[in-house]
Amino acid sequence: MKRLALCAAVALCVALPARAADPVGPANKRWKQADACIADANKQVPDHNAAALRKRDQLTNDCMIAHKLQPLTKVAPADDTPPAPAAPPSN
Repeated sequence: MKRLALCAAVALCVALPARAADPVGPANKRWKQADACIADANKQVPDHNAAALRKRDQLTNDCMIAHKLQPLTKVAPADDTPPAPAAPPSN
């Protein structure tokens, strides 16, 4: 019985420092927070026009900066983007 308790104590002591030094934990927290920022922005601005996309980008980036995360790149098109070229006529 003492051996079993000793083995369990040694296994616990070995496993705890390895778990505490796990680099995946903080990364998962950052990803979850980034997902929460995006979900909140999507709830606040559900439309899919250019103005709504710009507003959603701004809300997402504000949330990311508030949580000390890297802001995302812009998704919304700029106002000065030229229109897409027309498709050539088919013969």
